[in-house]
Amino acid sequence: MNEQLLRRCVDFATHLSALTGIGGCVVDSAEGKIVWLEEENRFCSGCTHPRCQAAHTYQYGVSEAGRWDGQYVYYCPLGLVFAAAAVLEEGGAIAGGVTMGPAVIGEMQDTLSELADHSMAERVASLPEIDPARVRSLAHVLRSGAEAAAGSVAGHVEGILRYEQDKLLSAIYSARDRLTSGRWENAYPIEYEKQLRQTVIAGDKQGAQRLLNELLGHIYCSDDFDLVRIRPRVIELIVVLSRASIDAGADSREVFLYNDAYMQQINNFTDIEELSVWITGVMHRFIQNSFDFAQIKHSDVVFKAMEYIRQNYDHKLSLDDIAQHVYLSRSYLSSLFREESGQTLFSYINQVRVEKSKLFLMDPSVSLAEAAALCGFEDQSYFTKVFRKITGLSPKQYRDRSTAK
Repeated sequence: MNEQLLRRCVDFATHLSALTGIGGCVVDSAEGKIVWLEEENRFCSGCTHPRCQAAHTYQYGVSEAGRWDGQYVYYCPLGLVFAAAAVLEEGGAIAGGVTMGPAVIGEMQDTLSELADHSMAERVASLPEIDPARVRSLAHVLRSGAEAAAGSVAGHVEGILRYEQDKLLSAIYSARDRLTSGRWENAYPIEYEKQLRQTVIAGDKQGAQRLLNELLGHIYCSDDFDLVRIRPRVIELIVVLSRASIDAGADSREVFLYNDAYMQQINNFTDIEELSVWITGVMHRFIQNSFDFAQIKHSDVVFKAMEYIRQNYDHKLSLDDIAQHVYLSRSYLSSLFREESGQTLFSYINQVRVEKSKLFLMDPSVSLAEAAALCGFEDQSYFTKVFRKITGLSPKQYRDRSTAK
C-alpha cells in the first residue's frame, strides 16, 4: 500500500472510530502486517485466548472482504464481532484494508456467559455493544470509505477484474499469431500449467494471472473459441488451481465445496469474456484461501452459526438451514461445530432454547405449553425432558423455585 493510500485509510479509520466508539485498524496486505491500530483500543494485543493472534484476526477480515464484495462481518475465536473492508488495486489484488472491532454483538450477558476464558470477562464488558443491523451498516460504510480511499468507483471485485481482459486479449492475439505461424506447436503448453501451480502455491497473483492468461489464450485459439469445447479445458484448470491451493495450505474440505459449486456454475456462461472474468476470480479465491487463518475462519463459522441459532431459536431449525446460512455442507459444519465448541449443534440449540425459556417461566401468566412453544419446542413433554437434562429440574420445579424467591 503506497503512502498516500495509507494516509487516506488511516484518516478514514480514525474518524470512523471516533464516531462509533469502536476501535479501528489498517492492514497492508502486501507487507502482511498491521500498519495502524487506534491507540485507545488495544484489546486484541492483550487477548489471552490461546488461539487468538491479533495480526491474523485483522488480516483475515480484510482477506475475506476481498472475496465477498469488498466487505465482511466476522467473529474472532473469542466470539467478538468485527467488520472489514478491502482496498483493492487494479486487477482485483488486495492492497490492504480497514477493520473495525472488536465489539459485542447482541446482549452483553449472552457473550459473557459463553466466554471460556473468564479472566477476559471484565475487559470484554468494557467493549461497545452493537446490534446486527448496525454491524451490517458499519460494513457498508467501511466499503464505501475503502473505495473512496482507493479512488475506485467500482465496488465489486468482479467489476475490477475486467481490467485483466486487456491483458487476456493480448495473450489471445499472441497465442493466435504463434499457432498460425508455427512458432508454437498446437500441443498444450503443459510447462505453463506447472508454472501456474507453483505461482499459486507461492501466492504470486501477478505471475499466476499472466500464466493463466497465456493458458486461456492457447485454449481459446486451439479450440476455435467454441465454448462447448472450452468448458472441459477450463474445468481442468480449476482442478490444477484447487490442488495447488491445497498444497499451499488451504482447507481441502472447503476447496472441494468450492469445486462442487464451480462445476455447476461453469455451464451458465455463454460468453467467453464473462467466463474469463469468472476463472480469474476463481484463481484469486484459491490463492486467498491458502493463507493460514484456519483458527479464525473456523471460529468465525461457528459463531455465525451460533448467532443464527440465537436469532431463530423460536422457529423450527434444521441442520440444512444453518449449513446454508454459513455456506458449508451439513457434515462439515457438524464436525467443525463439535470440534470448536465441544458440543453438537443440536445440543447448543437446546441449550439456547432452555435459557430463553427461563424468562417465560418466571412469568406466571405464561403456561408451560406456551413457554415451550415460544422457545421452539413443538412438544411440551420433549421440552420437559430437555429442560430437566440441562438444569436438573422440571420446568414446573424451576418456576416454583423462581417465583418463590
